[in-house]
Amino acid sequence: MRLTPHKNSNFYGFRQIMPTDSLELCFRQIKYICFHNLKNTAMEQKRSIWKETLNYGIILGLIGVGFSVLTYMFDLTFKTWIIWPSMLLSLVVLFLLLRSYRDHYNNGYISYGKSVGAGVVINVYAAVITAIYIYVLYAFIDPGLMDKSLAMAETKMLERGLPEEAVEKALEMQSKMMKPWFTALMGLINSVFYGLILSLIVSLFVMKKGNPLLDEEAEEPKQ
Repeated sequence: MRLTPHKNSNFYGFRQIMPTDSLELCFRQIKYICFHNLKNTAMEQKRSIWKETLNYGIILGLIGVGFSVLTYMFDLTFKTWIIWPSMLLSLVVLFLLLRSYRDHYNNGYISYGKSVGAGVVINVYAAVITAIYIYVLYAFIDPGLMDKSLAMAETKMLERGLPEEAVEKALEMQSKMMKPWFTALMGLINSVFYGLILSLIVSLFVMKKGNPLLDEEAEEPKQ
């Protein structure tokens, strides 16, 4: 859309302020334009980061699901040590994704805060995908995993020396809460929380300060 000046104006988008116009009207016009420009810019930035990181979140989520499928196939789902290779894999993949986001959408530069924000958004997408997988796994693929989880919890509590009555009460409470939807919800919350921690760590190595325009000017040979 092309802006055309008002017939009584020397400015685009503004009518000339005549002596009869009040200062209050002038301030209202300026306030309206400035407020809406700032609001629209903020909304565009919020929309862009969610849109730009969508593919990265899907990649991270699918890799996480693939790792979970492997642990399920080899009966490693409830092994406590499996969390360490899982965390290491998440760190490496998140680093590669954030570096790609930095280079592709930010001309090779990104602040620490923006990198953390992008990492959190990526992990939110991945957490949703993982939660869907968890629900399908516990509700349809292998409903017996709930019983296995309760059995392992019982064994651990008995090893700690808890009385049998306390163990029975704890298992009764867990059995009421351990439904596929609840397990998926807890998985979603945990994934977002750990995603925040990983983003705080990875962003230390991804952030890169600078101005690409100034750097390009500095690299140009002097004539």
